[in-house]
Amino acid sequence: MLPNPQTMSNEQLAAQCIMPRLVPRDYAEQESLRHEIAQLIQRGIGGFCVFQGEADATSLLLHELQQHAHIPLLFSADYEHGLPMRLEGGTDMPHAMAMMMSGDPEATTKASSFIAKEARTIGVHWNFAPVCDINSNPENPIINIRSFGETSSHIQSHIQAYIEGTQSQSVMACAKHFPGHGDTSTDSHSALPLIDCSLQQLQEREFIPFKIAIDSGVRSIMIGHLAIPAIDDSGIPASLSAIVMKDILRKEWGYDGIIVTDALDMHAISKTYSSAEATIACLQAGATIALVPDNAIQALDGLIQYVEEHPEFRAILIEHVERIFAEKTWCGLETTPALQHPLPSQVMEEHAMHALDIAKKALRIYDPQKMLPISDAKPFAAFAVLGDESQSTLDKAVALFRVMAQSLEQECDFGFINKDISHDEAIELAENIKEVDTIILGLLMKPQSYKGHIGIHPAMVEAINILSKDKKLIVFLLGSPYLHNCIKADAYVCAFSDALPSLAAAALTLSGRATGSPWTSNDAGSFNPELH
Repeated sequence: MLPNPQTMSNEQLAAQCIMPRLVPRDYAEQESLRHEIAQLIQRGIGGFCVFQGEADATSLLLHELQQHAHIPLLFSADYEHGLPMRLEGGTDMPHAMAMMMSGDPEATTKASSFIAKEARTIGVHWNFAPVCDINSNPENPIINIRSFGETSSHIQSHIQAYIEGTQSQSVMACAKHFPGHGDTSTDSHSALPLIDCSLQQLQEREFIPFKIAIDSGVRSIMIGHLAIPAIDDSGIPASLSAIVMKDILRKEWGYDGIIVTDALDMHAISKTYSSAEATIACLQAGATIALVPDNAIQALDGLIQYVEEHPEFRAILIEHVERIFAEKTWCGLETTPALQHPLPSQVMEEHAMHALDIAKKALRIYDPQKMLPISDAKPFAAFAVLGDESQSTLDKAVALFRVMAQSLEQECDFGFINKDISHDEAIELAENIKEVDTIILGLLMKPQSYKGHIGIHPAMVEAINILSKDKKLIVFLLGSPYLHNCIKADAYVCAFSDALPSLAAAALTLSGRATGSPWTSNDAGSFNPELH
């Protein structure tokens, strides 16, 4: 049984309200990190937010840490489109925008329940999803395809569906990033975004998805690091604002679930506040849990000192811990959970097939010349246009080429284009493919923390123009749907996701084994040929 918060020490109360970062890959390699994690658990930390690692090893680690905790740990993670968002392993579901484009909220319910089942199997009981931001700004560098769409009407039914599916598996869903991160061109990982909307605009647009989430019984809400003068003109981030958390969510809307900040180590916070300052400020302002402070030990020590010096703050911590324990009980964490067996292969196959089905239905195709499927008689060349040089992106490019090769019988050349390509290298590539009739580009570009933008580097554009001169050009938009404005092509295939099933679905259009739907002005990232 969980203890009575009234009888807990100040240190125990403070520790339950902090959720540090846990990177299983680093834990295995760094003795100092293992010592720090052990110290935090000994002091009564409430849980951890799980990041990069391998799924099976992560499951064993979380079970091991549970054995050392006096109070069961609540593990959380960002698995918006599945465990592969953070881990090696699990089912990679299409991104939220692709789920919406599939047009089937019931499929979203099933997808989110599959994600939650896999998360719970490895010991994670809190998924920081769904994203409830409306991607109303195409220049948004961090939301984009993580959102279900561009208007509240696009996303309402899928938010409800995602919450239902997640919480059907006794995994907490989380509506994020309140009050709404969609209408900005700034990434809060790097700086504090300004949402310069009127209160009426917020009420008529940004607030709607979060009210729907609350009506759907969402068990937690994440507060974004956002400056919103129409709500709080002090200039402080929403994640530290009592007006946002106490006045709006608690008093005006009557929300009684968990309120968690976005990660406090993001530069929107860490450039201005110390770990202790940010932790104290957010909990005082109404947050239940301070997520991922830059230095968890300093955050805990600072919070304990503050409550010792301000005894009246103890009552606030007790209230927070009562909510945390209510959620641990709901998740089945009243006692130490048992190690779960991996899901059977037939279950994982069912998850994978469902992901591919969503990906195929989400496809939107602009093909006025009827180039797809491509002719067996004509050779083609395919290039992956890389938004970054990470191993994950390279692996996705290779997976794209592999599905192309498996689904077609004609010869083809494959290559990569990144921002470092020179004019001479582009000329040499063009010479190598001079006999090719058609060029296929796979644009692997999506929201990434700290990158600051989603766009095609001028060197890439020049190379693409050189390669495609006097040739037919088919562009796969495998990520941001808005990049069609950057490249003039004869045909476009938009997947609204770079998840593996979305790459496969796009590649299968070449052979006609996936057909998608026509790309219309009603779609997210709507195509307008007049822009070219």
